[in-house]
Amino acid sequence: MTLKTKFPVILLLAVFLTQALAFAQDNRIIRGTVKDQEGLPLMGAGVLAEGLPSVGTVTDLDGNYILEVPSSVNSLRFSYIGMQDLVIEISGRELINVVLEPDDLTLDGVVVTALGIKRSERAVSYIVQSVDETAFAVKDANFVNSLAGRLAGVQVNASSAGIGGETKVVMRGAKSIAGNNNALYVLDGIPLPALSLTNPGDKFDIYSGSAVTGDGISNFNSDDIADMSALVGPSAAALYGSKAANGVMMLTTRTGEKGLRVSFSNNTTFASPFMLPAVQTSYGQKEGYYSSWGRKMLSPSKWSMDEFFQTGYNTQNSIGVSFGEDNYSTYLSASMVDARGVVPGNEYGRYNLTAHHTADLFGGKVQVSLLGMYMKVDEENMTAGGQYYNPLIPVYLMSPGDDLHKYAIYERYDAERGFKTQYWNWGDLNLDMQNPFWIVNRNTFSTGKDRFLLGGSVKVELASWLDLTGRARTDYTDILSEQKNYATSLGTFAGNKGRYFYNEYMTQQTYADVLLNAHKRWDNFSVEGTLGAAVEDYSFRSTKTAGDLIGVPNLFTLANMEPNRDFVKETINDQTQSVFATAQLGWLNSVFMDVTIRSDWSSALAKHGEKLKPIVYPSVGLSAVVTDLFDIKSDVLPFAKVRASYAQVGNAPMRYLANPTYSVAGGIPQTVTYMTSPDFQPERTSSWEFGADARLFGGVLSLSATYYSSKTYNQVFTPEISSTSTYSTYYINAGRVDNKGVELSAELKQDLGPVKWTSNATWSLNRNKIAQMLQTEIDGQTVTIDTLDMGGTSGVKMRLTTGGSIGDLYVNTLKTDSEGFIWVSPTGGVVATARDVFIKAGNTNPDWMLSWRNSFVWDRLSFSFMINARVGGVGVSLTQAALDYYGVSERSGYYRDNGGVPVNGYPLTDVESYYTTVGGNGSNAIGACYAYSMTNVRLGEMTLGYNIPVDKWTKWVKGLQLSLVGRNLLMIYCRAPFDPEQVAGAGNYAAGIDYFMMPSTRNIGFSAKVTF
Repeated sequence: MTLKTKFPVILLLAVFLTQALAFAQDNRIIRGTVKDQEGLPLMGAGVLAEGLPSVGTVTDLDGNYILEVPSSVNSLRFSYIGMQDLVIEISGRELINVVLEPDDLTLDGVVVTALGIKRSERAVSYIVQSVDETAFAVKDANFVNSLAGRLAGVQVNASSAGIGGETKVVMRGAKSIAGNNNALYVLDGIPLPALSLTNPGDKFDIYSGSAVTGDGISNFNSDDIADMSALVGPSAAALYGSKAANGVMMLTTRTGEKGLRVSFSNNTTFASPFMLPAVQTSYGQKEGYYSSWGRKMLSPSKWSMDEFFQTGYNTQNSIGVSFGEDNYSTYLSASMVDARGVVPGNEYGRYNLTAHHTADLFGGKVQVSLLGMYMKVDEENMTAGGQYYNPLIPVYLMSPGDDLHKYAIYERYDAERGFKTQYWNWGDLNLDMQNPFWIVNRNTFSTGKDRFLLGGSVKVELASWLDLTGRARTDYTDILSEQKNYATSLGTFAGNKGRYFYNEYMTQQTYADVLLNAHKRWDNFSVEGTLGAAVEDYSFRSTKTAGDLIGVPNLFTLANMEPNRDFVKETINDQTQSVFATAQLGWLNSVFMDVTIRSDWSSALAKHGEKLKPIVYPSVGLSAVVTDLFDIKSDVLPFAKVRASYAQVGNAPMRYLANPTYSVAGGIPQTVTYMTSPDFQPERTSSWEFGADARLFGGVLSLSATYYSSKTYNQVFTPEISSTSTYSTYYINAGRVDNKGVELSAELKQDLGPVKWTSNATWSLNRNKIAQMLQTEIDGQTVTIDTLDMGGTSGVKMRLTTGGSIGDLYVNTLKTDSEGFIWVSPTGGVVATARDVFIKAGNTNPDWMLSWRNSFVWDRLSFSFMINARVGGVGVSLTQAALDYYGVSERSGYYRDNGGVPVNGYPLTDVESYYTTVGGNGSNAIGACYAYSMTNVRLGEMTLGYNIPVDKWTKWVKGLQLSLVGRNLLMIYCRAPFDPEQVAGAGNYAAGIDYFMMPSTRNIGFSAKVTF
């Protein structure tokens, strides 16, 4: 039996059509919606025929109800926990919409959970953290960066790729050694494809080079997002099965509203480097060398590395139009992002078009939604750091006695060669160094993306308690990437006439599902459930061409490339079919039990001639509102809830591991050199969590606490085996990674006279442990892996060990005697090194994280700020090592002025000898000398806004808000010479090693929003 015959979509679609046609009508039917004072739907509100307790219903996920009543009934009673009951006379009406008012401070909300299913916040057995619109007050080209510090248990790190770069988002710690650890993004209940072109499990690479933004979420316009929430735990995300291990960011698109509403917004910020290396300005070049170990200059240098950087900017303009009536609405938007980074040549542009139409048909029995999006992205010169193509190396290491401006005219005409050549007389200095202005103008990277997203859904009400929803969406992206290395670039990068890289990529995800939803209440019991099936089809095609130019120098066309150029073509097709079910049972509207189960059939695990088995992912949870259950509500404690849950989820496997594919070179299939174990499985995570939520002092203070423990097993290892074996590499499941942690959050709402004060704090802690590595038998050989290096340099290693943690840094050190004194040569000039001896410096992850946000509103004036703290963690700065080696660093000048470097309590007078030994040209540094605490505290964000009362002067302008905004405004405490919150990329091993990373930025600007 094939995969397709197992999938019950056809059957469910048939049910969908037949039940829609069979819907029954009655002459005495009353329908409507129940909402709170803020216009939010109340799910599970009771609607009873007054005087007939047996005739009633509850509202659905959107607050809608439909009730058949006898003609003798004159009134309806509406009730909801925490709300005042409301009795409404029917008076012959068939449509009755009501708004309930709170009767105490246990007001409950509705949260969007996995698959877009709405649930009562009081009823779920896990934590759902919401993100309000204030998160995007200071806009970023990649809006995910705005989430930093706002969510407990979520670590958000911007990459150093430049404006619009990729963002690393990890929830509850890294779980996978070789796989993905970044959160899954979901739009309107449907997972978004991962568009990154890199493998997150790749080793750290000091050479690096161009950076690809990759993550598809950065393509979206934040103004098109109506709601955003984080499902940080596996229990909350369990319905996504094989994609749920790393948590989920849920996004809901904006829809139209009744009436006409037009809004225009502009957000403009200006960027400057936030942290730059500290350098000396007194000592010039050593004669004949690029380094600054020369004599002290007569006057301090006026040259500053600041002069290389430009003022970056990020301008975002967005217009939105919303219109509609009772039975339909439309939302249209267009936005533009025009941005440039602080490094010359780094530019980013994006255009977004969105249309979202919703309609209620046949008296509200059928609800239709249609969504279309187009995104066009242009990126120029995204650079992550490392040695290749990095203009910061010559800029940072330039001697104070030199002048960078003389290299600004970076090319000169060469009459003999007939074209302009690079002007740079220092060579590469074993750092792949070039003229920095040549790099940004003549080693260029450009990427263009065109993305189309089309989707729709149909919801049919089969009964007052039952509905059926069908959804489908396709997400198509074309990517064109070019790299142009002009002639006379370093020989590593180009031939005599230049080198050209031309890459085309296509990705397409097509997703469809059907959901049968039921909700019923009787006596003291309630049940809500969903039964569904889904299919996700993913395809990827790439064509990569690279080679030297042979005809006309610097003519970058395919026809001008060498005939034997590199040419690689790749095609991937992958499909996952799923069935799933979820049910929530309630008792007394106080005790709730959640159960989910999902089965995935993934083609990535299909083997020729074998029946594909499903991978099953279950979860169960229990929650109780103890203040209602035991009737202990009071003004001090109006609401308290406890919750517990367990889940098993997965992490999607790498494609084609089950069936090895043959590469083709010169038209000849090549020998397969790898194999997978016969029982290869995707990674699995089992997780427990326990928590409590409370509101105190009349609802002034809200508290939430969660403890979790997870174990991720079936880790993927690729041990190299004996040359006598048929295969050189074997993919096998082994090992386990554990995570334990605590998440705390608090919210205080207090009026200070006329000022409304809201204060939010989040605190989170995670402990990661590699419980097991690898020990197994392969082809009769015992294969053991207790230690695994995941990249680094000769002086610092990302190393995994049994009993260690993902993110452990190991460094070599100086040679010491038995009492810990550093060995020094008899002449007192040179220290001895132990380059082959590595010790653990620490872990790149924080011990704990804290964020504190405050907002104040007085009349039309608002002010807010956020302080972020990361405590603990260790990083290594190879940038600082290179600065020391070249005598450019501030401390190399300080110690020359003050008699030497302190070693063993005495000054080592030969400062040059010391720093050229320990600095090691950067990449060969003694790692222990450059390990720093990554503890830091910063003023992360600040806004000051005013709502201008324009409605007093004109009728056609309904609102105007002006704001001053800023991000990364002040580093309150930091001992590291680089920004600890910045990473080289979104991979598992891209944090904690600074090697000429692009600087993070301070952003200050303004925003304006006008509504018509």
